[in-house]
Amino acid sequence: MKGRAGFLAPWLMAAALALGGCAGMGDRLSAEDREEAADINAELGLGYLREGEVDQAKRNLKRALEHDRRHALANLGMAAVYERREDYERAEEHYRVALRRDADNPYVQTSLGALLCRREAFEEAQELFAKAAANPEYDQRHVALMNAGVCYVDEGRTEEAEAKLREALKAEPRYGRALLELAHLTYEDGRPMQTRAFLQRLEGLGVENAEMLLLCYQAETALGNRRAAGGCAQSLRRNYPDSDEMTTLRRLESDGG
Repeated sequence: MKGRAGFLAPWLMAAALALGGCAGMGDRLSAEDREEAADINAELGLGYLREGEVDQAKRNLKRALEHDRRHALANLGMAAVYERREDYERAEEHYRVALRRDADNPYVQTSLGALLCRREAFEEAQELFAKAAANPEYDQRHVALMNAGVCYVDEGRTEEAEAKLREALKAEPRYGRALLELAHLTYEDGRPMQTRAFLQRLEGLGVENAEMLLLCYQAETALGNRRAAGGCAQSLRRNYPDSDEMTTLRRLESDGG
């Protein structure tokens, strides 16, 4: 998901650097200048984050917060930085600052909800997903629904999980992540025929990865279709020889399944 912030015009880059260098001159900046400095550095930071340049992203986001420590976008970005580094406590702190600043922001609600689910705060996570999904202006409603489904899986509530994942697909029928999660859920629930159907829909979208090929092998094996299972295993060996899924496949084959 690349945004224009990753390819800023030279004049905007120069302005951001100049404003970013003023962090120690806070008393000499007007409130309007500080707001602009925070906005530009936050945008720069998110751009670097999208490009995978986490250290540079953190530097710009830190500058933004020096100008406005409650800046919603800068706190959202800093939370993502800490989450990538698996510092979940600090990530949650920044998400909560962003949410206090912009309590109805569905992007913040979804992001914080996903983190809370990881930290097993399931009830609050689901409340946030529900608020995000109910927002008529949220163009990523299917993401909140999918996260709610995954969170229910983590909690062991498979019926609610399936309902949310299917709701996510209804909102966005080509949503690959929801299809893959439903393929996993139906396989674990002993419904390999439905697993096959979800994997076929993924294949129809042009999607292939090690995760779905291993699941294909498992589902076809469960259905007694050794030829199809062998084809999935062959594709996994050929295209993803060093993957964790390939290690799992070797173990399954050695165990006779």
